[in-house]
Amino acid sequence: MNTSNLIQIGISHLQSPLAARERVAIAAADVPAALTALKSELGLQEAVLLSTCSRFELYGLALEPQSALAAARRWFVSRAGSEIESSLTAREGDEALAHLFRVAAGLDSWIIGESEILGQVKRAYEISRAASATGPALNRSFQSALAAGKAARSQTAIQNGVHSIGGAAAMVARSLFGVNGDGAIVVFGAGEAAEAAVRHLSAKNFRRISVANRTREKAETLAARVGGAGVSLERGLELLCEVEVAVFSTGATEAILAGPVLAEIMRRRGGRSLFLVDLGLPRNVEPGCAALPGVFLYDLESLKDVVSRSVAGKAGEKRRAEELVALAASSCAAEIDKAAAMRAPREVAA
Repeated sequence: MNTSNLIQIGISHLQSPLAARERVAIAAADVPAALTALKSELGLQEAVLLSTCSRFELYGLALEPQSALAAARRWFVSRAGSEIESSLTAREGDEALAHLFRVAAGLDSWIIGESEILGQVKRAYEISRAASATGPALNRSFQSALAAGKAARSQTAIQNGVHSIGGAAAMVARSLFGVNGDGAIVVFGAGEAAEAAVRHLSAKNFRRISVANRTREKAETLAARVGGAGVSLERGLELLCEVEVAVFSTGATEAILAGPVLAEIMRRRGGRSLFLVDLGLPRNVEPGCAALPGVFLYDLESLKDVVSRSVAGKAGEKRRAEELVALAASSCAAEIDKAAAMRAPREVAA
């Protein structure tokens, strides 16, 4: 099989609302089992699942691409309901491969040149490979896409300005408190987005930063890099009575801050406003919290508007990166097809 057997199907921030992405998302620990089931159900020879806060996509290699895509549509609908069908995008062959390269380069992200997506693509590939779900075609595709993503960032200026979701969170905090960053902040989580938020907040002169995580050691390690304090998740929630801004970026499968709990916190704050930035998927903060007096809640959707001015000036660099990535994808397709042609006689003989 060659490039023509590649497929991609999924949803992203471009077409689907946040709620739809929440319903279809799969926890990292459950991905290997899901890959095994999908390969069997969809008739895939190879498969990779990419699940981030902005997208959920399946990449695969199929003997019958159109049949596999039809089965994949049914699988998505079974997870998230029929309303998701209009948000699904599907690609075959060269288009599927080119899309993967654009995703890895951050060209399909709502923050052009987003830095976090490259690591997310790498982890998705590594999880799938460890689960024996990949083979020659997807191995070559993902390895080449990762290399092209790095090249696009190093050879163009698409990472100028805000280039991560964590950076977007810091931009919100800075807009609230000005250049000096006067105010106490607690960041929930210790992953890439949380680390980016802590790093950006520290660079913008926010000096009173606490990092809260279920694993206290991880929180302390991250906080130590910026002179902050690492605390338990429980202590982090207690700090909501004292801080001005809270950034949530945990891998929790359900909200860790509920409306009634926040209502009590706001009562204890005595009328002082609280700004919450929720980067989680599923969301870490119940959406209804936004209706509480004095609460200003920014989720992934509302952050798009905040960073729109930052990405507007990247148009020229984006064109350069698009050209670089398209050339790399075309070269990868030729390599896959050449390798497939060389394997064909051996496979027939076997």
